[in-house]
Amino acid sequence: MDIQVIVQDIVAAFEDLSDPRRVEKSKTYFPTSMKVMGVTNPNLKVVIKELKSSYPDWHPREWIDLCKRLVAVDIFECQVLAFEMIGRDKSLLNALQYEDLTDLGKNLDNWASVDHYTVGIYGVLWGKGVVQDRDIDRLLESDNHWERRRAVVSTVALNLKSRGGTGDTPRTIRVCERVVDERQDMIQKALSWALRELSKRDRDAVVDFMELHEPRLARRVVKEVTHKLDFGTKN
Repeated sequence: MDIQVIVQDIVAAFEDLSDPRRVEKSKTYFPTSMKVMGVTNPNLKVVIKELKSSYPDWHPREWIDLCKRLVAVDIFECQVLAFEMIGRDKSLLNALQYEDLTDLGKNLDNWASVDHYTVGIYGVLWGKGVVQDRDIDRLLESDNHWERRRAVVSTVALNLKSRGGTGDTPRTIRVCERVVDERQDMIQKALSWALRELSKRDRDAVVDFMELHEPRLARRVVKEVTHKLDFGTKN
């Protein structure tokens, strides 16, 4: 079947599942240039299940092609659907090539898209060696704060067991040290998240990091990471 027809059918399904209240909430929760249709996560999962059952013989590259087409329509839920299908399927992750990331990584203009893409795909591919340290360095040097956030959040995937992370203290600390002086809100939040996730793997490394850099860190980072170290929770 023509992949573009499948994409159109998915969009039509999302229109039937649209919730205007969720659309309105998105305007302040994760502002984006993409169209938001207001589809719930449970309904997204239903669509994925139906797709998988409809095309059981598809090869990974066919699914990846569909995901690229979904991202290209500039609809938030289509993007999330693509990221979720790839990020939860080891065969698709293993079939991804670095060149695929250009098409998949479009429209990353809000924290929800950045984090879903990075924790599920980009950061995982860093752990696999498809994304290189030099690619992370380029993101850290970007004037675009969403790209810098992607670099920091990529460390979460290295340490997150549910995403196949086995722990990587050296690379996590190296990235965190690059953004110690950041005052952009989205980067501060990402730094806090990165350190809190690493603390589950290597608490001593995070304690040492905080002792060394606390005078330079944003108050939010100090508060959240310290609370995590002391009580096991963010707040």
